[in-house]
Amino acid sequence: MANYCYTNLYVYGPQEELANLFKKLKRWTRKDERKPKTAFGCGWLGFIAEGAGIRAFDLRAGVEKIQFDGKGQLFIKYISAYGPQPAFWEALVRKFAPRSWSCYLAEESCTGLYLTNDTLKRKITADYAIPGRCADGSYTSSLVRRSTFYTQSALRELLVSKYGTGKAMAELLELAKKDNLPVYKVKRVD
Repeated sequence: MANYCYTNLYVYGPQEELANLFKKLKRWTRKDERKPKTAFGCGWLGFIAEGAGIRAFDLRAGVEKIQFDGKGQLFIKYISAYGPQPAFWEALVRKFAPRSWSCYLAEESCTGLYLTNDTLKRKITADYAIPGRCADGSYTSSLVRRSTFYTQSALRELLVSKYGTGKAMAELLELAKKDNLPVYKVKRVD
């Protein structure tokens, strides 16, 4: 079974480029009885790749949500198998919104993978992630879908409220680990 990766992709650029890309994505992912049934529904990456006329790098992915603010930001929320598949989205943005740029925040909580390509923290400022709790109060990450993300100062504030002041960040993280509170570092990749 695949480890599912949940990714938020943010595309920033000229309004006209993003409006055009948004319309295309909506068209390629709308419900159509003639489309073959897939595990990812109408948002399957294969439908987007076909509509865009680009090679799909890995078809085990599907779009869950597409939003355009009408200005300079397009938001795409998608699920994929084994990582965020940034190469496909980069190719799509290059082709249909060449003056735009994108960044993503991906989480694969069952493996403790949290990453972003926003190396300069232009939009994504998270440094750490804590998986959401299950109904029974545990952090059984394979059953959890979304995590809470923290900047270093926000996580420090949270841990200080739990473990007290006067401790270095490394010590606070060690106390969280001993308490079975999973805290993961968000990796920044190019």
